[in-house]
Parts: sequence; structure tokens; C-alpha cells
Amino acid sequence: MRVWQTFLMILVPALTAADLHPNYDDDIKPILRRYCFQCHSAGEARSGLNLEAYAGTLRGGSSGEAIVPGRASASLLYQAITHEKDGVPRMPLGGAKLPDPTIAVVREWIQLGAPENAASVPKGQSGPSLTNYKPTSLNQPALPAMPGAMQPLPPTKTARPHPITALATSPWAPLAAIAGHERITLYNTTTRAVIGELPFPEGVPFILRFSRDGSKLLAAGGRPAQSGKAVLYDVATGTRIGAFGDEHDVVLAADLNADGKLIALGGPGKIVKVYNVADGKLAYTITKHTDWITALEFSPDGSKLATGDRSAGLHLWETATGRIFVSLAEHKDSITALSWRSDGALLASASEDGTLVVWNAADGFPVATVANAHAAKLAPGMYGKPAAGILSIAFSNDGTIATVGRDQLIKQWTADGKPKSASPARDALPTKVAITFDGKLVLAGDERGALTQWDGKQEVALRHP
Repeated sequence: MRVWQTFLMILVPALTAADLHPNYDDDIKPILRRYCFQCHSAGEARSGLNLEAYAGTLRGGSSGEAIVPGRASASLLYQAITHEKDGVPRMPLGGAKLPDPTIAVVREWIQLGAPENAASVPKGQSGPSLTNYKPTSLNQPALPAMPGAMQPLPPTKTARPHPITALATSPWAPLAAIAGHERITLYNTTTRAVIGELPFPEGVPFILRFSRDGSKLLAAGGRPAQSGKAVLYDVATGTRIGAFGDEHDVVLAADLNADGKLIALGGPGKIVKVYNVADGKLAYTITKHTDWITALEFSPDGSKLATGDRSAGLHLWETATGRIFVSLAEHKDSITALSWRSDGALLASASEDGTLVVWNAADGFPVATVANAHAAKLAPGMYGKPAAGILSIAFSNDGTIATVGRDQLIKQWTADGKPKSASPARDALPTKVAITFDGKLVLAGDERGALTQWDGKQEVALRHP
């Protein structure tokens, strides 16, 4: 149960959890009456803003819309009462900040689409069911691809253990790919044995992606401030199929479309480039982002492309045309990772702001938002706001979400943002997370090159640095 729900049930014991969908008439107007009407009502509409009526609240004032339904962080009203955004006046003017439970009610109301009354249907709730989701066979092959025996590559010496900069698991087979220095290690997640290694002479892989049917492996990366490229391999044979892009800096985000015909990549150049796999030629570019491209992923059916950047920009695009479908404005810091649920109905996004957001891909409304999902604890004697960033995220085939973050924990969540499990605290920062094809194990790599597995109850070391 959310904080605001508990708060209201204490005040009004007759309420039940089913009653607690905040609306303007019953929940928000009393708050505005107490804190805002003296300056923003029909009789005193400062800045042209009248919060005394639902229509006036949605319409906003001279500074623009006060409410962006479904997006609390983009709403001026919410920004004003949280006192968090620079350049936005702190409200109530000259008064103390509203109590946190009260702010939580306003946030929940906006996130649900700002319904007017109890009869209004919250936006975003008409989308896909979270509780009735069943794993899909979309993209499932008749025979999952597994590589044959491969010879290891000659060892390389580095000044320190190489961090796991990329990690991926096959969606249909007990197979994991782990990034290393100029190589990719293939690992059997059932036998816990190394199968072999694939060469990546382009440098360090920062992205590993299995195709949706598991038959191909995409590796992308390079050498920072020098070069970047994406390389496609055949999983069964280890054969190098082709290379794409010729970047002047490392590739930080890349993916292969479900039909295997398109590869998208991005990085410090701030441009998403989409290539045709057949001839390696550039199909189109996306130039809307204003900062480094840090994450991107095609939807399971291939119809949409999600892209995120270092300045919290997050957008959905039509794959066929490259046209914008919807912008998703909720995060406040760099987008670190994206993951689609296997049916393509939900998209999960993670950010350095510590927020996990699950989006309804049909209308762009958040269906779940978890703030401070990985808030680290301050060491004794230290002060300030602890780091809370989420560093990697993955949807499993059964709809569970796994994350790792700056609190050095592995966590699992339901699709509606409820916590399922959390690992013990680790002694190294986890960098990447992936889930095995059967959904039973979460794999996590860390900054020292160690690989561990978490089954929701016990953590087991698979590889030491």
C-alpha cells in the first residue's frame, strides 16, 4: 500500500484500499482549498491560475498548463509543491512545504491521469492487465540456438580486473553472453560452464543483445573517443555476420529489430542511427535527442523503438518510419536502461534519478512508478542525499523485473512496481543485470568482473575477478 493510502485510511478509517483512487473532487480540491485558494481561486486568480474549478486546474495560467495528466514530474503544480525544480516558484508562496503524504496524493492523482471525480476512469488503467499477464510465445523458435564447442581466445592482461560492461541472456536457451576486453564470453547458465569466446577486436563491448528468437547476438561498443561499431554474430556457429556503423566514439546503445532487418545504435554523437542489416546502409536517423544516447531497444513485435539519453529524454518511435510516437517525460536524470515486456505492452525504464517507471506502451502513461528504488545508505559521519541510481534493468519472460543499482543490491519487482526480493548487500558495485530464459535466475555482473546469480533467496558466485 502506498504512503498516501495509509495516511488517508488513518484519517478516514471507513476507507478501504479499493476506494483509494484519488480524484479532484474528493481528494485534491480539499488540499488546494487549504493551501492554494487564497491566491489561486475565482476571486484571486494570480498568474491567471484558478484552482477552484477542475477545468481551471487543467487549463493552467499564464505560465502554462498546471497539470500534465499522467506525468507528475512534468506538471508545474507538482514541481511547485515539491520544491525540487530550479526556476519554478516554491508554493505555497512564503509558506512551508506541504507534508510528504499530501504531496504523494497529488502525485498519485496526476499519475492516474488527473480524474475529476470518483466515476472517472483513471488514465493508463484501461491498458494491458498487469495481474493477468501470461508469457507469450512471440518470436519463439522451433529449436533454440545454442553454440557448439569453441576455443578460448588468447588471454589478455589488464591493469585491473575488467568490469562487466555488458551482459545478456538468450530469451529461449540457457545461454549468457558476458563482455570482456576485446571479447565476449559465452556461458551455459544450466551447467555453469564456459562454452567459448567470440572476438570483438573493435574494443570493449558496452552492449550485448540477443535477437528476439535467440539466433543472433549483437555486440556494440568500441574505444572511447576513438571509434565505435556494432557487430552481429550467428549464435550457433559463432560466425561474424557483419559490422555496422563507423562512429568516432564508442557505441553506448544498440539493438536488433525482431525481424532481424534493422539495427539501431547511438552514443555520444546524440544521434540514433538505424541501419539495414541486408546491405549495411543507413535507413534513417533520429536527431531529437540533445545529449548522449544511453539506452535503446526495439519492441518485441518490432513496431516501436524506445530511446533514452543522458539528460532524461525518453521517446517512443515508429520503427517503420522513424516518426515520433510519444515522449515519456517522468525521469529527472540519465536514462540508464530500457526493457520491454515480452508481449510489448509494457516498457520499463531505469534512471540515475533512482526511479523505476513502467509505461503503458499504447498511450504513454506510467502504470507504475517506484521512486528511490535503489537508494544507498550513507556511511556513518556522511551527510547529504545518498546515491539512488538504477544501473541496469531487465524484464523476464514471466513479467518479473530485475534491477541493480547504487545500493549494491539485486532487486526483483512485479510489473506494477511491488518489491518481490532483494539480495544481500554486495561489496562491489553491480553494473549489469539479466534474467535466464526460464525466469528462475537473475544474473548480475559487477565493476570487478565478478558474475553472480540470485534466485530470490540465495546468491551464488559464478565467476570471480
